[in-house]
Amino acid sequence: MCFCSCEVEFDFRDLDGAPLFLMDGNIRTGSHDPGIGNFQMYLYAVPSAAGEHEFSEEARCTLKIYRNSELIDIKDFITIEPFYGLIPDDYPVAPGDEILVTAESDGFPTASAATVIPYAPPVLDVSCSLSGENLKVIFSFYDNGETDDAYAFCFRTTASHGRPDETDIGTAIEIPSGKPSESSFLGIGPFDITWDDGIRYYGLFDDSFNGCRKEVELTFPFGTPPDGMTSYFRIEVQRISRERLRYEIACNDKGNNILGFIGLAPVTFAYTNVSDGSGCLSSANSGYTDWIPVPDTE
Repeated sequence: MCFCSCEVEFDFRDLDGAPLFLMDGNIRTGSHDPGIGNFQMYLYAVPSAAGEHEFSEEARCTLKIYRNSELIDIKDFITIEPFYGLIPDDYPVAPGDEILVTAESDGFPTASAATVIPYAPPVLDVSCSLSGENLKVIFSFYDNGETDDAYAFCFRTTASHGRPDETDIGTAIEIPSGKPSESSFLGIGPFDITWDDGIRYYGLFDDSFNGCRKEVELTFPFGTPPDGMTSYFRIEVQRISRERLRYEIACNDKGNNILGFIGLAPVTFAYTNVSDGSGCLSSANSGYTDWIPVPDTE
């Protein structure tokens, strides 16, 4: 048995500085209403590095939302002392638009983050077959070789007597899979990261298939529908800003680096695209495949 140790010095400045805002937000467009971006954000007041975290009960934060440098909304009713909760809204947007969000309050640096609305996601070719109690799904798509892309997928199912309406989003399915050595998260198979945003999403960078066709194969447990009904399957696909995947990977790495808190593992740094704050602002453009009837067991 061999023991070793090392010492690394980090220069942390302004440890007695002001508290910061953590912004965790996303704006998403969809195929059903492509001209509208659904904005959702959580805002947290984060103590300074010196531990100062007391804020006035009357303290408020003002959010300002800009589209292509034009101010389109001001929200000045957000409380800081208690957690305010979800901040939702809808704004007219188009692919290529830059959305900038700032958070301002006395005693805080003005936090800001920007994201660019992605273009429509690729069309997926999907096939599925049922073997016993397992559903095998193969889907593929072509990546744009001129851009650095990231994708998010959500797998959905529903059961009905007839073909579901296209506006029926169904129920999300969680995909159990292996533990690839190059993954930043255990149990996500061919994906780079998975995270929960009310439902489970699976993220994929195009680094290894930029400009090429990408094929993904999955097998997972799949229940039988009620008598007289047919099971249907579809995939939600998002072209999503790479910042979201980077942020979720960093959150996962930090959450799993337990030994780092007692000095037995390297320090884990958090990714952020927020200036003078922390967190992530991302954007996505989403679409859905058609509902596919799940064939009978082979």
